[in-house]
Amino acid sequence: MINKVKKIILNAAGLVPCGTSETPVCNWCYFGALASNIIDFMMYLVFPLAAVMIVVGGIFIMTSGGSSARFSKGKEIITAAVIGILIALLSWIIIDTIIQTIAVGWKGIVPTPWNKINLGC
Repeated sequence: MINKVKKIILNAAGLVPCGTSETPVCNWCYFGALASNIIDFMMYLVFPLAAVMIVVGGIFIMTSGGSSARFSKGKEIITAAVIGILIALLSWIIIDTIIQTIAVGWKGIVPTPWNKINLGC
């Protein structure tokens, strides 16, 4: 039952490119597409979540009313949100640099951009 729920959630989010009645049966060929979909999903999730947390941190600061503990908490929330955005962007740049360096000469497998992996599916 739990596996069925997981499958429904992942297919509804569009992360799994196979295994439904409208798509082909899953095999190793779709692993690259799944990885790309997960990376894209996480990148689309980071920025709105960070924006919300920056607003929450701003609300903490604005409503501190002289409380240094509440002001510090607001600063910590904003700092964590900005660091989260930086980590997400830097990880994307590091992955891109590594894949572009390793994949020199493999134009059929790793096209530009690299997140559109062609495994011959």
